[in-house]
Amino acid sequence: MRRGLPLFLIAAALSCLPPSLLAGDSSPAEWLERMTSSLHAQSYKGTFVLQRDDRLDTIRVVHAAENGGYRERLETLTGPAREILRSVDRVSAQKGARAPAGESSSGAPHWPAGAPVFLLEGHDHYALKDMGLDRVAGLDCRMILARARDTLRYSHRYCLDVSTALPLLSELYDGHGKLLERLAFTDLQRLDTVSESDLQATREDAERVEVRADHGHKKPDWDERTGVDGWLFEGLPDGFTAIAATDRRVGDDESSLRHFVLSDGLASVSVYIEKTSGEQMFEGTTRAGATHGAARSIAGHQVTAVGDVPHDTVQAVLDAAVYHAGD
Repeated sequence: MRRGLPLFLIAAALSCLPPSLLAGDSSPAEWLERMTSSLHAQSYKGTFVLQRDDRLDTIRVVHAAENGGYRERLETLTGPAREILRSVDRVSAQKGARAPAGESSSGAPHWPAGAPVFLLEGHDHYALKDMGLDRVAGLDCRMILARARDTLRYSHRYCLDVSTALPLLSELYDGHGKLLERLAFTDLQRLDTVSESDLQATREDAERVEVRADHGHKKPDWDERTGVDGWLFEGLPDGFTAIAATDRRVGDDESSLRHFVLSDGLASVSVYIEKTSGEQMFEGTTRAGATHGAARSIAGHQVTAVGDVPHDTVQAVLDAAVYHAGD
């Protein structure tokens, strides 16, 4: 079972608008829309701190935006020395594709897809509020709060760069107001171009993660009634809907790994379905920071759900996965 991954690996521009232009007329929802459209669009290098529960890590990152996807190199500056090279293409980035369990070491920071904020228009499970101006990493930013109205999702708080709407700060809070995760940049340098040498490994044991839609991925036929090859979701937690489905061939036997992404507009849950049997089957739950995971077997398949949502939500998404044989 893969462990938790943090919310955002983020970038920011160094230029700031004059104070007279900072207020603007944008609503909190419009700020969030700008944030999601800006993700993956910036190249930069910098350092951020990641706080999960009582653990604090410092990570140096070089990030190169490329045709809607990205390549990046991450290097831990605290704790065990680790270097991670990640490459994600445009289609996979937009759909929030994660490397399947076992393809990357647990705990590796994860750059997310732009959340489908338009889904927020269909429900009122978050109260959005503009909390005014602040500064992070020496840059002016607009603080936006998305407070969860129920216990099925976390509250989100972002400080968005005033010129790009990229999040310089990202936080998750549980229903009691407890901080679960915080990611904040301490320094950022925007890059027009990224040197190829800056994206190359400097350690022999560097971990490599590659997610490619054209490397065994395909978009399967999706039907709201029958799902994908008989797999669909019935009775999802309120506000959540399936937004993406991919099918990937893995292993020497070219077995199929199905990946679904479900979202409420801000939070998302990934569901992986793989045919397996016997000792390979796993049922249970896991947690790392704000991320919860749950797994069970259905019709000879291992079904795993993982996301930055409360345990009950991951479990409810897992329970909503059904298989109709012969469909």
